[in-house]
Amino acid sequence: MCWSPGSYASSMPTRKQKRREAKSKRHDYEFVYLDEEGNEVEPPPEAPEPAARQRPSSNGGKPAAAGKPARGGRARRTPQPPSWQRAARRALILGAVVFVLFSLNHGKKGASYTSAAGLAVLYTALFIPFTYMIDRFAYRRFQAREDGGASTRQAKKR
Repeated sequence: MCWSPGSYASSMPTRKQKRREAKSKRHDYEFVYLDEEGNEVEPPPEAPEPAARQRPSSNGGKPAAAGKPARGGRARRTPQPPSWQRAARRALILGAVVFVLFSLNHGKKGASYTSAAGLAVLYTALFIPFTYMIDRFAYRRFQAREDGGASTRQAKKR
Protein backbone atom coordinates (compact mmCIF):
# COMPACT_ATOMS: atom_id res chain seq x y z
CA MET A 1 0.00 0.00 0.00
CA CYS A 2 1.49 3.27 -1.12
CA TRP A 3 0.65 6.50 0.66
CA SER A 4 1.03 9.86 -1.03
CA PRO A 5 0.73 13.23 0.70
CA GLY A 6 -2.17 14.42 -1.44
CA SER A 7 -4.23 11.26 -1.28
CA TYR A 8 -5.68 11.71 2.21
CA ALA A 9 -6.00 15.51 2.13
CA SER A 10 -8.12 15.54 -1.00
CA SER A 11 -10.56 12.91 0.23
CA MET A 12 -11.89 14.69 3.32
CA PRO A 13 -12.38 18.43 3.94
CA THR A 14 -10.68 20.04 6.91
CA ARG A 15 -12.56 21.77 9.72
CA LYS A 16 -11.64 25.13 8.27
CA GLN A 17 -13.02 24.13 4.86
CA LYS A 18 -16.22 22.84 6.50
CA ARG A 19 -16.69 26.09 8.43
CA ARG A 20 -16.09 28.17 5.31
CA GLU A 21 -18.60 26.09 3.32
CA ALA A 22 -21.21 26.36 6.10
CA LYS A 23 -20.66 30.12 6.28
CA SER A 24 -21.10 30.53 2.54
CA LYS A 25 -24.36 28.60 2.74
CA ARG A 26 -25.61 30.67 5.67
CA HIS A 27 -24.94 33.95 3.90
CA ASP A 28 -26.02 32.91 0.43
CA TYR A 29 -29.18 34.76 -0.54
CA GLU A 30 -30.61 36.43 -3.57
CA PHE A 31 -33.10 39.19 -4.20
CA VAL A 32 -36.56 38.27 -5.48
CA TYR A 33 -38.55 40.87 -7.36
CA LEU A 34 -42.34 40.66 -7.32
CA ASP A 35 -44.87 42.53 -9.42
CA GLU A 36 -48.18 43.95 -8.16
CA GLU A 37 -49.92 40.56 -8.42
CA GLY A 38 -47.22 38.75 -6.43
CA ASN A 39 -45.59 36.99 -9.38
CA GLU A 40 -41.80 36.66 -9.52
CA VAL A 41 -40.27 38.83 -12.25
CA GLU A 42 -36.76 39.45 -13.63
CA PRO A 43 -34.73 42.11 -11.81
CA PRO A 44 -34.77 45.55 -13.40
CA PRO A 45 -31.68 46.27 -15.54
CA GLU A 46 -30.52 49.25 -13.43
CA ALA A 47 -30.39 47.18 -10.21
CA PRO A 48 -26.77 46.36 -9.34
CA GLU A 49 -25.78 42.81 -8.46
CA PRO A 50 -25.83 42.33 -4.66
CA ALA A 51 -22.49 42.26 -2.87
CA ALA A 52 -23.12 38.73 -1.55
CA ARG A 53 -23.09 37.35 -5.09
CA GLN A 54 -19.69 38.81 -5.94
CA ARG A 55 -16.74 36.44 -6.03
CA PRO A 56 -14.84 36.41 -2.70
CA SER A 57 -11.11 36.99 -2.56
CA SER A 58 -8.86 34.02 -3.23
CA ASN A 59 -7.46 33.74 0.30
CA GLY A 60 -10.83 33.89 2.06
CA GLY A 61 -10.19 37.29 3.66
CA LYS A 62 -12.23 40.42 3.24
CA PRO A 63 -11.12 42.65 0.37
CA ALA A 64 -9.47 45.87 1.50
CA ALA A 65 -11.20 48.85 -0.06
CA ALA A 66 -9.02 51.89 -0.61
CA GLY A 67 -11.75 54.42 0.17
CA LYS A 68 -13.13 52.80 3.29
CA PRO A 69 -11.73 53.62 6.72
CA ALA A 70 -10.11 50.84 8.72
CA ARG A 71 -11.53 49.03 11.77
CA GLY A 72 -15.26 48.78 11.59
CA GLY A 73 -16.05 51.98 9.74
CA ARG A 74 -14.06 54.34 11.94
CA ALA A 75 -11.54 56.69 10.46
CA ARG A 76 -7.98 56.40 11.67
CA ARG A 77 -7.04 58.75 14.45
CA THR A 78 -4.36 61.21 13.45
CA PRO A 79 -1.64 61.59 16.08
CA GLN A 80 -1.09 65.06 17.47
CA PRO A 81 2.35 66.65 17.40
CA PRO A 82 4.36 65.68 20.49
CA SER A 83 4.28 68.07 23.42
CA TRP A 84 6.01 68.07 26.78
CA GLN A 85 2.80 69.21 28.47
CA ARG A 86 0.90 66.11 27.30
CA ALA A 87 3.81 63.88 28.31
CA ALA A 88 3.88 65.45 31.80
CA ARG A 89 0.13 64.99 32.19
CA ARG A 90 0.42 61.29 31.36
CA ALA A 91 3.39 60.93 33.69
CA LEU A 92 1.43 62.50 36.57
CA ILE A 93 -1.33 59.95 36.08
CA LEU A 94 1.24 57.16 36.10
CA GLY A 95 2.90 58.68 39.19
CA ALA A 96 -0.41 58.63 41.07
CA VAL A 97 -0.96 54.97 40.14
CA VAL A 98 2.59 54.06 41.18
CA PHE A 99 2.15 55.87 44.50
CA VAL A 100 -1.07 53.99 45.25
CA LEU A 101 0.47 50.63 44.34
CA PHE A 102 3.61 51.23 46.41
CA SER A 103 1.49 52.56 49.30
CA LEU A 104 -0.33 49.25 49.47
CA ASN A 105 2.98 47.87 50.65
CA HIS A 106 2.82 50.26 53.63
CA GLY A 107 1.86 47.52 56.06
CA LYS A 108 5.11 45.66 55.39
CA LYS A 109 8.15 46.12 57.56
CA GLY A 110 10.32 49.12 56.66
CA ALA A 111 7.95 50.63 54.09
CA SER A 112 6.52 54.14 54.46
CA TYR A 113 4.52 56.66 52.48
CA THR A 114 7.63 58.79 51.97
CA SER A 115 9.46 55.95 50.24
CA ALA A 116 6.39 55.30 48.08
CA ALA A 117 6.24 59.02 47.21
CA GLY A 118 9.95 59.07 46.38
CA LEU A 119 9.61 56.11 44.04
CA ALA A 120 6.51 57.63 42.43
CA VAL A 121 8.42 60.88 41.78
CA LEU A 122 11.33 58.92 40.30
CA TYR A 123 9.08 56.91 37.98
CA THR A 124 7.21 60.06 36.98
CA ALA A 125 10.44 61.88 36.13
CA LEU A 126 11.66 58.98 34.02
CA PHE A 127 8.33 58.54 32.28
CA ILE A 128 8.06 62.12 30.94
CA PRO A 129 10.88 61.94 28.35
CA PHE A 130 10.00 58.34 27.53
CA THR A 131 6.41 59.31 26.66
CA TYR A 132 7.58 62.34 24.68
CA MET A 133 9.90 60.16 22.59
CA ILE A 134 7.13 57.64 21.88
CA ASP A 135 4.77 60.45 20.80
CA ARG A 136 7.49 61.92 18.58
CA PHE A 137 8.15 58.53 16.98
CA ALA A 138 4.44 57.95 16.29
CA TYR A 139 4.01 61.44 14.84
CA ARG A 140 7.03 61.09 12.55
CA ARG A 141 5.80 57.69 11.32
CA PHE A 142 2.41 59.25 10.57
CA GLN A 143 4.02 62.12 8.66
CA ALA A 144 6.17 59.71 6.64
CA ARG A 145 3.10 57.64 5.77
CA GLU A 146 1.19 60.75 4.71
CA ASP A 147 4.10 61.91 2.53
CA GLY A 148 3.94 58.67 0.59
CA GLY A 149 6.65 56.70 2.35
CA ALA A 150 9.30 59.40 2.21
CA SER A 151 11.71 59.26 5.11
CA THR A 152 11.59 62.02 7.71
CA ARG A 153 15.37 62.23 7.71
CA GLN A 154 17.15 63.59 4.68
CA ALA A 155 19.59 61.36 2.84
CA LYS A 156 23.26 61.89 3.59
CA LYS A 157 25.33 63.45 0.84
CA ARG A 158 28.35 61.46 -0.30
